[in-house]
Amino acid sequence: MLADPYDAILLDLDGVLYRWPEPIPGSPEAVGRLRAAGKRLAMVTNNSSRTPEQVAERLGSLGIDADPDEVVTSALATASLLADRGTRTAFVIGEDGLRTALADAGISVVEGRDGPVDAVVVGFDRDADYARLRDGAVLVERGAALVGSNPDPSFPAAGGESWPGAGALLAVIETTTGRRGEIVGKPAAPLLERALRDAGGGRPLLVGDRLDTDIAGAVGLGWDSALVLTGSTRREDLEGSPWTPTIVVDALADLA
Repeated sequence: MLADPYDAILLDLDGVLYRWPEPIPGSPEAVGRLRAAGKRLAMVTNNSSRTPEQVAERLGSLGIDADPDEVVTSALATASLLADRGTRTAFVIGEDGLRTALADAGISVVEGRDGPVDAVVVGFDRDADYARLRDGAVLVERGAALVGSNPDPSFPAAGGESWPGAGALLAVIETTTGRRGEIVGKPAAPLLERALRDAGGGRPLLVGDRLDTDIAGAVGLGWDSALVLTGSTRREDLEGSPWTPTIVVDALADLA
């Protein structure tokens, strides 16, 4: 199989394993073949809204076998990065996945803008409102670090709609304060490096459907990558792209 030379296979989710609410044909079986071949897997997502347990359950409902320990979210990577730096308090614009990851890493999630806060952390948040964005901006202006779980400007919702993503919410605070947020998710390195560590190291292959996040992230780290054409990228998009995948396949099933 094309995946033979690699030790760790890092799989993007949406566009690679499923197009919600359906699995991409052949993807559950491909995951099984990768496991049978002894490959170590990581399910990697920029979406910070769900916990690893929730992501694994979601994949299981589609017939895709995944253990929570194999799921690496931008929320987990954000929490570990901040904890390593000694961050103690964070004001969060984000959902359960991000809040839980920060709390599990020993970072206190605080509300309001009255007390001292080490970092303002922004992820995908369907309940974000003006007051929270205002408070986040005020805290950044007072000196709190600004960190974004991922830069995705939009979120692919059901029915083909695009909803504002974590990057769009982060842009509100960036525009207000003139400060640029530090990004953790793809194409930045922290999420991918955490995923490889969790998968046990070795030679990685990053499998994704987007040139600007998945393939760009792999290129930036000097890793091999496989572009699947079951998501947002078409073969004609490769022409003129600054990011070149190592392998191009029609679907994950062709890789394994």
